[in-house]
Amino acid sequence: MEFKILAYLKGELNAKERQQVEQWVALSDANQRAFDEIEKIYLSSEISFTNFQPDVDRAWKSVANAIGESKSGGQNILYKVAAVITLIVGLGFIVFQYQNQSEQLIANTTEGEIKKLELADGSIIWLNENSTFSYSKKMDQDKRVVRLDGQAYFDVAKDSERPFVILGEKATVEVLGTSFDLVSKATYANVNVTSGRVAFGSSSDEKVKVILEKGNQATFTGNKLAKNDSFNDNASSWMTKDFMFKSAPLSQVAETLSEHFNVKIKVDEAIKNCLITSSFEDKELDEILSTFEAIANIKNERNGKTIKLTGPGC
Repeated sequence: MEFKILAYLKGELNAKERQQVEQWVALSDANQRAFDEIEKIYLSSEISFTNFQPDVDRAWKSVANAIGESKSGGQNILYKVAAVITLIVGLGFIVFQYQNQSEQLIANTTEGEIKKLELADGSIIWLNENSTFSYSKKMDQDKRVVRLDGQAYFDVAKDSERPFVILGEKATVEVLGTSFDLVSKATYANVNVTSGRVAFGSSSDEKVKVILEKGNQATFTGNKLAKNDSFNDNASSWMTKDFMFKSAPLSQVAETLSEHFNVKIKVDEAIKNCLITSSFEDKELDEILSTFEAIANIKNERNGKTIKLTGPGC
């Protein structure tokens, strides 16, 4: 918890994580005292990256004095925090220099927004809605490292000497030159490979990894990494606006369309297993539903953002 408190004080936590820290502090007087002492140590370190001149000895004296002034227990935790802060000061200048040299950029998308990005190495990224993508402006390191929270389609420029690495909360992807769709979230990750080879694995355990080729996909949920030799033809429909269904149950088709068009499509029990084989290129939802009615007599009833599909059965 001491490291999360440090991140809280540095403003590096999202709203949910900040709330977790605040709830922990409120649980007991002991937690409140621990937080207050860590905050005191943090403030006494006087870390600043403006005109940074690292002085490790001075930093250690500051945090050591702060510990000496503390009257409560928990000294092991405080020493650990002090050591971390001193290390941050000692390494801060290096981090500061690196951040300036690499010029990290961040791209965000809101609901319904899609962005196309061209990186310095020639790679093209399409960023889906409600996603965050961070990358180096110059891409001049030994590894081309980026970070994704959300969904994006990658067309990675080939460079046999510099792997392209995508860091995510749940999974990490490493390639040399390929194209694929990637969903990278805190508790779930999925990749569909459209060309080349992809190494897909755990962000916390490098031993948990699979190699995927064109037409493969893999999913990481919980602690389970599952490879699938099949391919999700509609993984990138959010970008292409195209859909392809090959003997797909209507319930699955409805799920895909619901996600893409931001609606809720309910399927009557009598037709949920009807198999749909059809493709649609840049069609609106009304056009797709009209096609279902023409080929399978599947009716649709709308109520706001909810659509109910009914029919005579298959």
